[in-house]
Amino acid sequence: MEKTDKELPEVCFFGIYDPLYSRNRVLIRGFKENGYRIVSCRVSPREHRGILKYFLLIREYLRIRKHPFEFIIVAFPGHTAVWLARLLFGRPIVFDAFVSLYDSNVFDRKLYGAAGLRGRLDWLRDYVSARIADVVLLDTTAHIDYFVQTFRLPREKFLRVPVGSDEHVFHPHADPTAGAFIVHFHGTFIPLHGIPYILEAARLLANEPIRFRIVGSGQESGRVRKDAARLGLSNIEFVDSVPLQELPALIASAQVCLGIFGDTAKTMRVVPNKVFECMLMGKAIVTADSPAIRELFAPSTPPLVLVPPADAAALAAALRGLLQEPAQLRHLGEAAATFSKAHLTPRPIVANLLADLPSAVHNKLLRK
Repeated sequence: MEKTDKELPEVCFFGIYDPLYSRNRVLIRGFKENGYRIVSCRVSPREHRGILKYFLLIREYLRIRKHPFEFIIVAFPGHTAVWLARLLFGRPIVFDAFVSLYDSNVFDRKLYGAAGLRGRLDWLRDYVSARIADVVLLDTTAHIDYFVQTFRLPREKFLRVPVGSDEHVFHPHADPTAGAFIVHFHGTFIPLHGIPYILEAARLLANEPIRFRIVGSGQESGRVRKDAARLGLSNIEFVDSVPLQELPALIASAQVCLGIFGDTAKTMRVVPNKVFECMLMGKAIVTADSPAIRELFAPSTPPLVLVPPADAAALAAALRGLLQEPAQLRHLGEAAATFSKAHLTPRPIVANLLADLPSAVHNKLLRK
């Protein structure tokens, strides 16, 4: 006999997060599909800025404080909300850190220096939020290694939860129509993406029947477009950011999708949303070889084409090879989709998390 909605165990997603962001959407749907009722306690930082949002979070907490939550999850980005969750709930807190602010802003995006005030504040936010939380979620073991080494935190505090993707949004479409061989990339133009190497690969492939489509905007978009114009790359189409619901159709129209190719340390530690999304859609994918991508599939061989990071010639050679091997395109896409459905959709991701969470929380309480 199925439980009614009121009889389901409850999990609270707390903080200043966007429920539609890929990481949060996967976790929320995964808890639902594993038999949990979701209670949201959130304030949008886009609508409420500064200290006001924390007072509004307290008001939201008062609305739901009597619920018998099984887990309190501070959702991403929650580095500045963990302290409030601890203060309000006074029970074990699970913090989905997902990324390091210090690493992302200082070393990957290079927005400011490590020794400056903003860099030190990012280090402190990472450290304090992870220290206060009882359990911290990160996407790869390589990312966990970084937190343990950089912030001198105990390894047993962390759980690995891959990003995955939502099959209700991203799923295989009909094969692309005959015509141009399209290589698709979408992202926010941050350094770890390595878009300059995609431009150089496009230059090397200028005489091949290959067209590149780069979708999105962000930190480096202005410079990237200027570089493409300077190089006279007529085989690249730039498309501004599109709503989530329009992205699958763009992916579906491509023969090959691209991951990341940068040379930052973070490139070695993460597997980006785009790789999970394109895998689930059954696309052949080329991305940089890294400990993070190999860890995701271990002990099996990744069903992707892996190239050295920051190597435009290797990327161009990989794309030329796929152009000449349509059977390999289909094989890679089918293998990627099969693996994703089995391991990297919301239900299995959260099922694995639930298997680890109770013991992790219990062990933390025993150490107190």
